[in-house]
Amino acid sequence: MRTKRKKKNSSFRPLPFRVLLAVLAVMAVTVMVRLPQREVSAEEEQRKLQSAADAYWKAQEENNRLRQLLAESDTSDFVERVARRDYGYCWYGETIYEVANLPEQTKPDFQVYGQN
Repeated sequence: MRTKRKKKNSSFRPLPFRVLLAVLAVMAVTVMVRLPQREVSAEEEQRKLQSAADAYWKAQEENNRLRQLLAESDTSDFVERVARRDYGYCWYGETIYEVANLPEQTKPDFQVYGQN
C-alpha cells in the first residue's frame, strides 16, 4: 500500500541571506547614529547634575550660616553688636563721629566686636 503524503501549504518561507544581511546593516547604522547623541545627552545631564549639586551646597552653607546667627541671637554680645551697628547705640562717655560728605554705607568696613 502506498500512502499519500500530504504537502504542507506553508506560507512561511525563510528569508534569503541578503535580505537578512540588509536588515542587520540598517540596524547597525541606526545604532551608530543614535549612540553619539545619547553620549552628548549624558554629558549634558552630568553638567546639570553638577550644577544642582553646587546649588545644593551653596544653599546648605547659607542654611548653616543662618542657623549660627539664630543660635547666637540670644547672646548679649549679639544684641549689643546689632544695637551699635544698626541703631547707633553707644556707652556713656563714648563719642560717635559721623562724616556727612561720605556716601551712606549700609555695612561698616570695620569689625564691630568680632563680627565677620
